Amino acid sequence: MAATKAVETTEFTVISRRIKGWTPSVILDVGANVGQSALGFIKAYPQAMVHCFEPFPASYRKLLANTRGHDSIMAHQIGLGAKPALLQMSDSAISTQNRVLSDRDPETGIEVAIHQGAAVLKRLGLEHVSYLKIDTEGHDLEVLQGFAPSLGCIDFIQVEAGMNRYNTTHVPYQRLADFMNDHGFLLFYIFEQILEFKKAGRPVLRRANPVFINARLVDLEGIS
Repeated sequence: MAATKAVETTEFTVISRRIKGWTPSVILDVGANVGQSALGFIKAYPQAMVHCFEPFPASYRKLLANTRGHDSIMAHQIGLGAKPALLQMSDSAISTQNRVLSDRDPETGIEVAIHQGAAVLKRLGLEHVSYLKIDTEGHDLEVLQGFAPSLGCIDFIQVEAGMNRYNTTHVPYQRLADFMNDHGFLLFYIFEQILEFKKAGRPVLRRANPVFINARLVDLEGIS
């Protein structure tokens, strides 16, 4: 899961400027790694409850250590996906690039438990989510699919998208956008635009973090 700045408030700053009175109360951090984003969320909004999901054992242990003393951060050692399963995940210590492995991947990994997002919301008794952040190194669409029955209760969703076709590590932006549009979300803003850095860099956009807004928060009447 790609690292996020220790204090990542840019997204919420932009949202609060556009939607007066919006304040996050429940935040889901899927692919929490060692708690970088969660600690930033809580620093910006100490009244919010943050649920962190991190299946990789070493990262989860570090997540618990880093968030100890923060009662408003809850850590869950599970992964999220389209349906319950046991999947192989790469084994690279606490790397932010640990990912779910495909059947074609020769790399060996460890087995992790995958749960469906909608079922997890029900189990936790969450009827409303202010912000869902997904950063799962190419597994983002499967995570979204697992939340499909409950997407209506979520205000904003952040994903990590591949922005050019050659990037096969991340889910192509268009696939994510089509899914979000089909489920009642509109593109809000594109954050963290990263140019290609491999082979000393290339002048193309490699990945970005698009954020989508639930259409129920948008009045488009009379706009064409």
